[in-house]
Parts: sequence; structure tokens; C-alpha cells
Amino acid sequence: MTFQTEKLGRHMAAAVSGIDLNQPADAATQKALVDTLHDNLVLCIRGQQLDPPAFLAAMSKFGTPMLRKQLARTPECAEVNIISSEDRDVLGDGKKIVNGANWHTDDSFMRAPCSLTMLYGVEVPSRGGDTQFTNMYAAYEDLPAATKARIDPMRVIHKYHSSRKLSRISTRPAEEMSAMPEATHPLVRTHPETRRKSLYLNPNRMEQIVGLDRAESDTLLDDLIAHATQPKYEYRHVWRQGDIVIWDNRCTMHKANADYPEGERRLMHRVIVAGTEPF
Repeated sequence: MTFQTEKLGRHMAAAVSGIDLNQPADAATQKALVDTLHDNLVLCIRGQQLDPPAFLAAMSKFGTPMLRKQLARTPECAEVNIISSEDRDVLGDGKKIVNGANWHTDDSFMRAPCSLTMLYGVEVPSRGGDTQFTNMYAAYEDLPAATKARIDPMRVIHKYHSSRKLSRISTRPAEEMSAMPEATHPLVRTHPETRRKSLYLNPNRMEQIVGLDRAESDTLLDDLIAHATQPKYEYRHVWRQGDIVIWDNRCTMHKANADYPEGERRLMHRVIVAGTEPF
């Protein structure tokens, strides 16, 4: 199976076309897709028409799908989540909630966060609703040598409900929260496959740098977040119907935009695949 590749951003993101994921990718095609993802951090597969079982099957070739209880799930496949313009905080105040409205990387509150996230544009609005990404390899590489030497050994406490959180997040049952203890991760992580170093930040989940007082920790984290989210490191994905966008949480952050016209629907199916403890 062959496909065409198009570079999307100056320093990250590529789109492929000419492939139908209803047909299982052969080993050579799958390797080429993974290589394109590793080279570009964000991979868009254009023009797909997949029901949830077919979407899950295609994404399973990238890793082991994980069950995520914090989001709605399709009736056909528990591992396929639904992210919609109609999402509300059902167990809380019932108000509309925009999942991922601020910069973050998925699952950093877990001790072994997911490696990849796959989002499938089932229904996209006529305009707006873009997803922004930032290249955390480049953000780390551009830091002064003295800053790298300072932060390389640092570790950060991550929590589902961080006191620094920026986004409204859905209310969860107490028993579910008790099963999500805090996790401690390196501030600079090494990608297990590419072996490259990147900043590992999550403004919505980071609590504090281990060994620093709150004020010093907050200042350093805020400075690193501001550095990493400069426009020069960003790619902004404008969705087309049938896009599948796959990104590597180990070397990117992303955010959603809810700026589409009132009354228009945005419906995404989502799969995440297992990762390993950051190092």
C-alpha cells in the first residue's frame, strides 16, 4: 500500500493521503506511517470513513489501546471515546465543558501516560475548532546550556486536580479519583524510541517541582511554559472531514479551540495507546 506525504508545518506535522484504513495496513505501510509520525510528531491521515470498530482496529496497529473512563465512549467500542461540542460536566454543575482548552499533554497524571493520541474528525464545523500543537523537542533544544544543566535532573509532581490547573475538567467519582494517585515525572524526558530529549510539561496537571518551594517552582514552570508555547514552535491544524490526527504526547503539547459557530456540531472519536513511565 502506498501513500502520498505532504509537509504541513515548518518544523512539525505531515499529512498522508491515498490510504484507506478500512483495509489493514501491511507491515511496510505501517512502518512508514510510524516513521512519518516520529519525524514529524503530528501525523494527519486524510479522507477516512471509519466506524468505531474499524477506527479502533487501525489505531491498534500503533500500540495497545487504553480504556479512558473520564470521557464518553461509543456503544460499539469502549476504547473509542467521544469528544463533542455538546460535552457537559455531567457529575458536576452540568455546564458545557471544552476538553483540552489549554495547553497540555495527555495523561501526565498517570504513572505510565499514554504514548499516542488519535483523534478522528467525524463531524467538523464550517470554520474554527482547530487543534494547536507545539514542538517540545525544539523548545528544549533552544534553551541555554545553563538552563538545560539546571533542569535536566528535575522532577515534577503531576496530579489530576492540580492547584495550578487552567481548564475546567469534568467531575469524577471519588472511587475513580482514589485510583489516580499523583505521579512524579522528569521535567526533561527522553523519548524511548527516538532517544531525543524534550521538555515534558503539562500546565493543567503539574503541581510542583520536587525540591523547590512553591514560588520558585511556579516561576520556573511558568517561564518554561511561556518559552515552549511561543508561536515559532507551533503548528495549527485546520480540520477537514475525515481527518485522523495522531500525535506523540512524549514530545508535544496541544490545545483545542472552541471558536466554531454557535449551533454547529464538532464530533470527534478518540483512541489513546499505552505508553511507559517517562525517564
